[in-house]
Amino acid sequence: MSKQYTVQKGDSLTAIARDNGVTPRELAQANGISNPDFIKVGQQLRIPVAPSHSVPVFTYASAEDAQSEYSRILALTFVDAAHQPIDALGVEVHIDGEVVKHKTDSAGNVPAISVDKGAQIQVHVEKVGGGTKKVSELKIDSDATHMLLASPKIKLASELKVHEGPAQTAPTDKPAPQPVGTETLTRSANGNPVHAVAMECPNPENLRLQANFKYRDLVIAAAKRIDIAPQAVAAIMNAEAATISTTTYIPKINRKTGKPLIGKDGQPLQTELVQNDGEWDTRSAAKKSSARGMTQFLDGSWIELALTNGTFLNDRVTKEGWLTKTKIQEKHGKKIIEREVPAFKLANGTLATATKQHSLSQVLSAKPYITAYAEATDAHLQKLLDLRYEPEYAINTAVDYGKINLRGLTAAGFLVDGLNDPDRAKLIYLTHHLGLGDAKDFIRNRMSAKHAEYILKLQIKDAPAENLAKNEHGDYLKAHRKWLLNYIDKKIDLVPKMCDKSKATPARPLLAITEAIAPKT
Repeated sequence: MSKQYTVQKGDSLTAIARDNGVTPRELAQANGISNPDFIKVGQQLRIPVAPSHSVPVFTYASAEDAQSEYSRILALTFVDAAHQPIDALGVEVHIDGEVVKHKTDSAGNVPAISVDKGAQIQVHVEKVGGGTKKVSELKIDSDATHMLLASPKIKLASELKVHEGPAQTAPTDKPAPQPVGTETLTRSANGNPVHAVAMECPNPENLRLQANFKYRDLVIAAAKRIDIAPQAVAAIMNAEAATISTTTYIPKINRKTGKPLIGKDGQPLQTELVQNDGEWDTRSAAKKSSARGMTQFLDGSWIELALTNGTFLNDRVTKEGWLTKTKIQEKHGKKIIEREVPAFKLANGTLATATKQHSLSQVLSAKPYITAYAEATDAHLQKLLDLRYEPEYAINTAVDYGKINLRGLTAAGFLVDGLNDPDRAKLIYLTHHLGLGDAKDFIRNRMSAKHAEYILKLQIKDAPAENLAKNEHGDYLKAHRKWLLNYIDKKIDLVPKMCDKSKATPARPLLAITEAIAPKT
């Protein structure tokens, strides 16, 4: 049995799956979808009614059990250097002295493990030569915790071949990079067999993307556009992009009896287990704003960048013929002056132009052209907005926006020239996050308390913002400033995006950067 769902604007496969209690993989398989990044508005999806993680029949615990402390859940997934599941790996989980042993399944998972809150966990895995080694340790505080453990190695089944066979002629051209995990069987110059496997690291760019390896070429190309390290672009993406999560529901288990806890309705109490390997979500959509895509551009900002000469997005709209020019007549006193102005060509052939009160981007970002978040009445404008879901445009437009904002800071007297890549990456994200105007005020520490309160509540919601302000004796300006400085310092970190971390350039705190670049007058 199944039910039907019609895809709406702004939907993603992940969100649809979450809202219907199934995993994105189950939903994709049920509908024969090979690429989960591409679903179409109006497309009919079949929603499986009985997903694989639906609650099985239990011998329910007693009401007395339901009042006792329940176990926390630890879920572990093991992948190799190609980000593929490791099958049949021996795993030992040490829980405050107790040892639980499992073998990973074909998906690289071990069964969910029940642990007490605050338990100290050590994860050990078997070694090829025998014995085990510790690969991770953590403390469990959440109801359900998922940990992805990536090995730097790949396990291969290699075929034995006779040595001293026909020699392999070395190619004269440098071979194109192969997808991680690609195997090549060949022979060396002296005829000995060689079993090669493509790995992400090391590489000439020293770039490590793991779950986002498929965006490697786009990240490198975008970095070249603004002459910045690709790790900086990857860090900005990591901070800006939502990531794909899979949510399952696991019964809460009484640690003493091993039985599931039940609620007043007689059904098992459940806890939410979120699995996330950090893959950027191309279909990300904010609920309370028009922010869309991997780099979360608002409708107005996206349209403005499309109309800005020299941007990657501007090249596309010009090529499509959507951005053109037209002549208008203006009355100046007794004279009629004709001049050429930019225009956006609508699907019906008419042209939209700026008015005396509003720029062209402002005109296109409002009614009658935009009627709701990310929804346009014109087909050409809708196609432009939907380019936010294409990784090539999302990534390149983010770096173009960063370049424009750095120029804006320089023009305003900020001492941006000469900064290293980690410093520039933090400023690029700061200006993307706040916008250029607010970023200038933030650096100068001239933002008003009322505006800081508005921004903080917009970013982290009312209650958390109020708690942060209470810690600063009701001062929202200090609360917002402290939160954002810490947030950017934590999020914009180039080191995890490097294969060889010893080559990292020392990074400064954002506060030190803002103090160094602020105009002295």
